[in-house]
Amino acid sequence: AHLPLHNSYIPLDWVGPVFGVSWSTVRRAAGLDAYFFLRFIRMNVRITAVSTFWAAIILAPVYATGLNGVGGWYLISMTNVEIGGWRMWVPVVFIYFFSGFTFFVMKQEFCHWMELRMD
Repeated sequence: AHLPLHNSYIPLDWVGPVFGVSWSTVRRAAGLDAYFFLRFIRMNVRITAVSTFWAAIILAPVYATGLNGVGGWYLISMTNVEIGGWRMWVPVVFIYFFSGFTFFVMKQEFCHWMELRMD
């Protein structure tokens, strides 16, 4: 498979066309190993983006409203949470949901891998 060339002198102008390439084109042009390597990177970006979004919405406010009276960057960390307070349970619940989401995404990728390997 041959991909069209994009001549441009604008920095990062190549990013848009790269995201426009279909996964089947990547698989044909680069092979199965490169295809799954790129899917692995995409899976990690997906897990990181989702966890960062929810951590910013849930964990940062819980930590910031803690009562330990620390300053600086420690204000939005577990250092600001009182030991034994109800705020200590929020990260526990968060990590269970985050782990569940991570296993779900990994299972999706594994099923896709099995599907293509069996072809």
